[in-house]
Amino acid sequence: MDNNQPLSTALGGRPPLTPPRPTRRQVLGAGAGLAGGLVLAACGGSLNSPTKHGKSSGPSALTRLPGGTPKRGGAFTVGVISGGQEENLFPGTSVGTPDFVRDYNLYNLLFYLGKNVTPLVPGLALSAEPNTDASVWVFKLRPGVTWHDGKSFGADDVVYNFKTVWSNPNLDFSSGFLTGMIDFKNVKALDDLTVQVPLNTPAAQFPTIFAYFDFPVVQNGATVKSSAKHPIGTGPFKFESFTPGSRSVFTANKDYWETGKPYVDQLVVDSSFTDTNSLFNALLEGTINLFPSLPLVTARSQLTQKQVQILASPFAAQSYMFCMRVDKGPFADNRVREGFKYLVDRQAMIDGAWAGFGTPAYDLLAPGTQYYAADLKREHDPDKAKALFKAAGVLGNTFTLPTCDFLPGMVESSTILAQQAAAAGVKVVVNTESAATYFTPAGGFTVRPFGYEVDQPVGSLLAAYRSEYTIGCPYPDTHWGDQSGGAAAEALISRAIAATNPSQAEQLWRECQLQQFNEGGYLVWGNVPYVDAAANNVRGLSAGAGFSYNNWRLQDGWLA
Repeated sequence: MDNNQPLSTALGGRPPLTPPRPTRRQVLGAGAGLAGGLVLAACGGSLNSPTKHGKSSGPSALTRLPGGTPKRGGAFTVGVISGGQEENLFPGTSVGTPDFVRDYNLYNLLFYLGKNVTPLVPGLALSAEPNTDASVWVFKLRPGVTWHDGKSFGADDVVYNFKTVWSNPNLDFSSGFLTGMIDFKNVKALDDLTVQVPLNTPAAQFPTIFAYFDFPVVQNGATVKSSAKHPIGTGPFKFESFTPGSRSVFTANKDYWETGKPYVDQLVVDSSFTDTNSLFNALLEGTINLFPSLPLVTARSQLTQKQVQILASPFAAQSYMFCMRVDKGPFADNRVREGFKYLVDRQAMIDGAWAGFGTPAYDLLAPGTQYYAADLKREHDPDKAKALFKAAGVLGNTFTLPTCDFLPGMVESSTILAQQAAAAGVKVVVNTESAATYFTPAGGFTVRPFGYEVDQPVGSLLAAYRSEYTIGCPYPDTHWGDQSGGAAAEALISRAIAATNPSQAEQLWRECQLQQFNEGGYLVWGNVPYVDAAANNVRGLSAGAGFSYNNWRLQDGWLA
């Protein structure tokens, strides 16, 4: 399809999108920008392997499970590590995998990330069109969608989400993406299926924010309290029961807008597990039939043992990085930050922490998005790192690195960094903490001088920079903008966000990324695909760069 078409033209009046889904690397046409609106796609699937130096290595993982004629009936049981009593059913306050799988199947987003991140795929919105300077956006919504209680979905629901939910940090943990950007009080419905969103500051890629996991659409009037009792969504499965930290049961939505789906009658989320060994044993025993984000060493071994099927997304977009504060403390001197960027052997870290899955990254966020500077790379050079440390006066110093085991590879890569640091003349002491405290203010989240973060894929550089690099952003790990010269850096980001001319936007976003590459506080060492397991009798599911099972599209699968 022509990626420079406006979304409304690209869809060509077709019925609601169903698989096949996008599989080749594509980008948002003309900048979500501009006169083109937001470009989406729907195209085919293939087999893939874990990646090493960007190439296939070892036995093949699947990007799509075997297909054939779908069989109806039965249940999918997803096994996940327990989130305990913190698990909830209000999508803006999701805290971990148990919530994510429920949210993506109870609710829908306006847009979804594609197989290779971009172009985006339409959800409850079919298009998003800007005015000349991208200061006002008009969303066209999907017709014929009903809520689980039989009410029609429409513009009033989306207006409610903008004004009441997405503007409130207590109701949406990612509201900081939008702080100061949207003129919330003047968001309005133009008709039953059209919403106008005025912005305080122009944003040429604005709609891409809503492909992020914290922005599923809830029904007009929904609250945390009402959702805890009986959540109502537009998704492929309907609520039946929920016990936090234990078990959730959902039934197939027979009126789902993707005609004929889902194929299974029931979705069960078993969140009673406390370790991955018991989870994998449950998969082998048949107690569960889906295990998302399994340990990568286990996934690698299963490519040859074939006791279960392994799905790996065709493009690696989940970014792992060490975070260094740029405004104060030991990393305020850029020579120290540069030293760490040069001392790390990225491929060795991929091999050691991820069993060879993934690709090296070079200190930039949002791979796969439009304007991403994939050509910016640096060599592993511990001698250069040592010279930088000596010039900064920190040669021989000890740096404490807090980390946790929230996701596969975090502790392993932290340990490898400590081993590699010795060759550059510094010592890194790894302090492993529980995820329950690590990602809290009390645990030092976003204020510690050195730490670890993992980024969920996003649909644009706008989404990445609004989440982590702008003043007031929700995840200020590096405190970019607070350093000397930070005001000028923030002004550059604002110009890039507002640029509607593609050539100008490309130039400005490259300047932003050069600053991060040369001076930023993120040591982004690798991008990993989503790697998931399925029992051998599961069919129809696919892998995508946006989230497990291609944005948790469990409605696509069935049991042989």
